[in-house]
Amino acid sequence: MLSLLAALAATANPAPDPKANDAVAAFSQLCVGMFVGKKSDVDPIRFSVTKLAPDTAKLVVPNFGGDVWDVSGKFSDVHMLVYYEPSGICVVQVAAANEADLRSFYITLVKQTADAMNVKAEQQQDRVNDVEGKPATTSMWRLDSLPQNIMFAVTTYPDAKFMIQHLMTISRVR
Repeated sequence: MLSLLAALAATANPAPDPKANDAVAAFSQLCVGMFVGKKSDVDPIRFSVTKLAPDTAKLVVPNFGGDVWDVSGKFSDVHMLVYYEPSGICVVQVAAANEADLRSFYITLVKQTADAMNVKAEQQQDRVNDVEGKPATTSMWRLDSLPQNIMFAVTTYPDAKFMIQHLMTISRVR
């Protein structure tokens, strides 16, 4: 009887998706760290990072001419592409992860960053676009702080039916 109750409890509250957790952790280490802490380090025990050859980078991110890194979670098997736009945007494209968990981890990261900077995270109005009958949701938060203002943005989709399911960015704004 006790094992039946434990099984029911486990199905009622499933564990958070490790892919979503690792995706947001990689975003934090590679992108947020660069904007807030002026450093971009990734945990080599948790993540594998490979710089793509220029020809391969052009294939996977066609309108971008810079360096692109393939980042994967060694234990979660999450797959991401990471690149830095010259305009001051760090981008993480996530192949597949649970949408609700990724959004939850991302929002927690935004709040933790705002607290660490001693500023308020001003949430913007969500934008929802229909993509093949399902909602692609973009959420943004602005953190105003001297000497720079920062914008966090995440676009998520409920299914992993495309090459990229989620997109996370951080950028400097005026």
